[in-house]
Amino acid sequence: TALQGKKPARRPVWFLRQAGRYLPEYREVRSKVSFVELCQTPELAAEVTIQPLRRYDVDASIIFSDILIPPTVMGQTLTFGKGHGPMLDPVVRTPDDLKKLHRPDADKNLAYVGEAIKLVKKALKPHQTMIGFAGAPFTVACYMIEGQGSKTFSEVKKLAFTDTSTFVALMDLLADVTIDYLKMQVAAGAEVIMLFDTWVGNLTGKDFRQLVFPATNKIATAIKDMGTPIIYFPGQGSELMSELQGMAVDGIHVDWRVRMDRAHHTLAKDSHLDVTLQGNLDPNLLVAPEGIVRERTREILQLADKDG
Repeated sequence: TALQGKKPARRPVWFLRQAGRYLPEYREVRSKVSFVELCQTPELAAEVTIQPLRRYDVDASIIFSDILIPPTVMGQTLTFGKGHGPMLDPVVRTPDDLKKLHRPDADKNLAYVGEAIKLVKKALKPHQTMIGFAGAPFTVACYMIEGQGSKTFSEVKKLAFTDTSTFVALMDLLADVTIDYLKMQVAAGAEVIMLFDTWVGNLTGKDFRQLVFPATNKIATAIKDMGTPIIYFPGQGSELMSELQGMAVDGIHVDWRVRMDRAHHTLAKDSHLDVTLQGNLDPNLLVAPEGIVRERTREILQLADKDG
């Protein structure tokens, strides 16, 4: 209802949990398999997705997976080692590296994600929504090019600025792969799609608009044309709000660093943009006393109401 631009009887509150890692039952499952094995085993992925729902009556569930699953069937290997985050190998930094990648058959090569969605869907209550997701092209490309997380993204920007055609070709390939991947999720039962662009805030508005927007909007358009709502999450992208005008999404996640009313004003300025805003409680507030969490949540809702 909220993504349709209508005011629901009760506002859904977005709570981005981190794979249920705070739950002992999750840690029990995780102790027996690697993270990648967990993502690739439908029964286990469904189990850890459902675990929080057994404890809390939430509005929706987002499938347990990782934004770097698609590269694992494109020609790269994903590992998680002690002391570091996800790593992809071999890196993609030249035209020859790009040629070694391929567009997988999502229905076959990534079927385990769809199977997990089907299992979770059976366990949901009638009022609960099934959310599917993928990483947006730029953020996935950051890992594919850097090989791991980065503070400067120097290799990403080097490729984008010195060999723009190769960078854009990678973005286009990722857009096509992501469309196939998300269509498979929708067919499996996902009712809403979330597109995570965690690192896009490292770009200037001009670079985002020229190098990233086309591929990202291609995905949004394809999913929206299916009649499935799609939400775009521009991580730390407060400065990009004015560049999101014209993106074919139903919702935009607002970073906690910007006020909801100001985000609405920026997005709607000189535009007929008609989207739902999602956000934007600082997740670190969850360590605060309950009274403060409730107060800050109400403040966000009040700011959202200022512009209707």
